Amino acid sequence: MLKRTSVLEGHGLKPSFVPFSYGGPQVEAAFAGKLDVFFAGDQPAINLIARGGKWKIVARLFEDGVGIIAPPNSAIREVEDLQGKTVASPFGSVAHRDAFLEQEAAGLDPQRDVVNENLDILEIRRRVLAGGNEKWDGIDAAVVWEPIVSRLALEGLSRSITARRYLGVVAVSEEFIDSHPEAVVQLLIALVRSWDFFSRHPDRVVQWYIDDTRLDYTPEALVAARLDSNFAATSLNEINLELNEDHIATLERSARWARDSGEGTIDIAKAVDTGLLAAAMKDIAENQFEDIQVILPSTSESPTVKQGFLYNLESAPLSVVFAVMVLIVLLAIESGFLLGRTNRKQIQEAQVNPVSTSVGAVLAMMAFVIAFTFGSANTRFDARKAALLEDVTAIQTAYLRASLLPEPQRTTVRNLLRDYVQARAGIVYAYGQPDTLELVQQRALVLQELMWSHVQTLAEAGGEDKVYVLVVRALNDVFNLHTKRVVLGAHYRIPSAMWMALIVASGVAMFAVGFQFGIVGNRRIHTVNLALALTFALVMVLAFDLDRAGEGLVAINQQPMIDLYQSMRN
Repeated sequence: MLKRTSVLEGHGLKPSFVPFSYGGPQVEAAFAGKLDVFFAGDQPAINLIARGGKWKIVARLFEDGVGIIAPPNSAIREVEDLQGKTVASPFGSVAHRDAFLEQEAAGLDPQRDVVNENLDILEIRRRVLAGGNEKWDGIDAAVVWEPIVSRLALEGLSRSITARRYLGVVAVSEEFIDSHPEAVVQLLIALVRSWDFFSRHPDRVVQWYIDDTRLDYTPEALVAARLDSNFAATSLNEINLELNEDHIATLERSARWARDSGEGTIDIAKAVDTGLLAAAMKDIAENQFEDIQVILPSTSESPTVKQGFLYNLESAPLSVVFAVMVLIVLLAIESGFLLGRTNRKQIQEAQVNPVSTSVGAVLAMMAFVIAFTFGSANTRFDARKAALLEDVTAIQTAYLRASLLPEPQRTTVRNLLRDYVQARAGIVYAYGQPDTLELVQQRALVLQELMWSHVQTLAEAGGEDKVYVLVVRALNDVFNLHTKRVVLGAHYRIPSAMWMALIVASGVAMFAVGFQFGIVGNRRIHTVNLALALTFALVMVLAFDLDRAGEGLVAINQQPMIDLYQSMRN
């Protein structure tokens, strides 16, 4: 929600989102001062503070489930059956903590009786999906969290041995709180409003989640995994992010685990700051907020384009343009016809031919102007289409070359490129909406800066290493093409003044045609007039449509960018 809408920008915040697959690497990044806000399970947040990180837990993010799972036909039925078995969990996560605590509660020594293996959550998922009714590629069981638990169970790939609740929290660095306390309050307001948006648009947000996690969840699995009370909220005032006594008890449990596992000692009372959330909830109770604007819709969604008024011809609805053009032509012909019929007696027969010649000249000039405008619009259309293909090629090249970088920059840059493609796939629908375009542009530029900072650090350390030079050049091409596509789509368009001049000239030409009809006959030929009006309006609308990017009937197919995004997700 925070990533795909303008809710943060609406509260004066300019975010950059850094993805992590689980809490261990996230703790390292936060401890190194690379993060200001930390969304994670309770154990990683507690570990961060226990290690000496100067952070405060300011709100609850969610309640969720965690549990031990085994293959469907495994002999493992109880925790006691794990003796001598290999159990995988991401160390430093809530799953790691629960794996050890469950084993200890069953009378097992996690260090001697069970082989506990440290595996990333994505690697655990890969092994489970690879198959195995009794064992998964070297592991007998695993500890994972929702919605993976529900997804694997629904597909018959696993069986749950234990099920517990855990807590997701929002932690903020003390340095950021001291320097920007109001920003933290606004962040929490945005978070509450995001929960409210979800409660009103669950299907849409579920699809965003499926897109962004790249884990092929089904909506059914996500519905089964909804354990937090906020999922059932029906209004903004029902959203609750407070830490109650049970939540504090969970944090105390996490603190004991951190102490016993050597992470350090932590005083929960000092680690939790509820004042900022109280200020946020007070602000929510006292204020009304505008609707949240979606700026990065799913690639499977049909974008909603805000339509302008008729006087803003660059964004007027095409149906309105067509209707108005038909009306203008019919009115011009009718006006010319009435004037011609009124003056028919004053016009000598010898003067009819010169009038016809003049009308023909006007129509010829009109055809030339329309052809010129149509050609100009078509040239812009072709330029945007070529720029799209260049953009896709450049991003694909950068993504492949990023695989040459060492870790962790390799994964980070590729993840950032994936998010960048998501923004690029949606920006085309914002070309006619300056406010939305500015927000999406801001997201894209932040991603560019993050990618560049990682590669720049490596390039400075590696000197003239050819690998870094190749990646730098590829990213340069990506950034340049971003600018080119935005300029071609949003700025290099036929100006409204030219369209207005064309419409006025068209009205004059149709008036001349009607005048000629009036001086040579008494009766109107409505079928001919309507056919002329419809044909002329259709040509004009087609020219209008070609000049627009991302909307209308003749829009550039964004499938190459969508296919690239899907391949990067997979």
